[in-house]
Amino acid sequence: MCCVAGLVGCTSAFDAHRQDLRAEHDAGNYQRAASVLDEPEVQDEYGERNRTLWLLDRGAVALKLGDSGVALKSLEEAEKRIDAQRELRPDESAAQWVLNDTVVPYVAAPYEDAYVNVLKMLARLERGEVDGGATVEARRLANKANLLRDQYLQEAKALEKQAGDRYAAAERSGATKKFATPTGGEFIGSPLGDYLTAITFMKTGDREFQRVAGRRLVQSIEAVPQVFPNVNKDAFAGLAEMSPDAGNVLVVGLAGRGPYLVPERVGPIAVYSVPVYFELPKMQFRDSAVRGAQVEVREAGGAARAVGRLELVEDLAAVAEENFLRVRPLIYQRTLVRYLVKAAATVGASEAVAQSQDGNDGTRDLVRIVGGLIGLAVLGATERADLRSWEFLPGQAFVGLVKLEPGEHEVRVVYLGKGDATVDVGGWRKVVVPPGDAASQLATVVESTVR
Repeated sequence: MCCVAGLVGCTSAFDAHRQDLRAEHDAGNYQRAASVLDEPEVQDEYGERNRTLWLLDRGAVALKLGDSGVALKSLEEAEKRIDAQRELRPDESAAQWVLNDTVVPYVAAPYEDAYVNVLKMLARLERGEVDGGATVEARRLANKANLLRDQYLQEAKALEKQAGDRYAAAERSGATKKFATPTGGEFIGSPLGDYLTAITFMKTGDREFQRVAGRRLVQSIEAVPQVFPNVNKDAFAGLAEMSPDAGNVLVVGLAGRGPYLVPERVGPIAVYSVPVYFELPKMQFRDSAVRGAQVEVREAGGAARAVGRLELVEDLAAVAEENFLRVRPLIYQRTLVRYLVKAAATVGASEAVAQSQDGNDGTRDLVRIVGGLIGLAVLGATERADLRSWEFLPGQAFVGLVKLEPGEHEVRVVYLGKGDATVDVGGWRKVVVPPGDAASQLATVVESTVR
């Protein structure tokens, strides 16, 4: 029990650090969050097991601070580690089945895997790296759908193989059907990613890729309208055929905070005639006061003037939840089967001790009861939900393309709430539009608010 208690205490310390980071996110203290993440002792706390998680958050924080260089460096390393860690090693898998999901290296969720490329595309565009930069991320993102589906199916097969007869028994009881969806493995894409892809290829002259991305954006919204209730698909109907000279400044306004994971108690489920409970991760949302956004421009010494509205293209929190729900059945099934294995071992051990006792049936029953209680205590201490997730994802994305005359301008995003009341105002960003053909020009402004 000491080992179990030590493990739980260690994990709780890490959870406490993550909760502190969440508080910094809630307050919009991104500089403070970056400083905390950069502390050597904090990086040691993450270690190799959670290094990918550290890189994801450090990259997202850097993007919010306008440091696209650090954002790209962190997210590039994160993606390499994600690609290398799609399957657990045999010893890691064994530890996962003996204890819980928290003891193995962090494996990015499908929605996180895709958003790596979306955020990298934003950073590339902000740095002016369109051809050979944003185009690379766009192609990587397009390939993720099949990759993530194959990974899901491999995990499902591995679960069935590892669980053996117990999985078949659980299936016959109907317990594995809880949380099941008909869309497992079919993950929905990011409309923000599709929009950035279409604009990127529009500016590089790859019109067919532009058309594919533009159509895919609208089709994603149509396929799962419940995920995009506030997105106006008609605003993006012309994206597939938009002329390259339609605008030369891309403005992206990120708002709010993405979801995080909390434990949800599941049960009672009858296991060997004993009602048992365990934890599963569940997504928790945070409200945003932002309902819209607009772009303002001013020239040197001039007054600010509004030049257009930004359109909501994606509620990242809603997309994250939908994709999380499609992988949650695997998490549930793995937890259930693992519990079955542990419970069987506990019952078997208690029965063996009971049978070895001399005396009356009352003594044996007492041994069974005490053994069962101890076993349930061990199960309760070791079965903990894995609450690790990418903390610093934004909650919403608003986008727009504006056309400015050659010269130097200052651009900012004004975030709007109910009744178009101003909720927050971003800082002025300098934009230089060179003379020449607007069809090949693209400057990008990425703004972020925690509101």
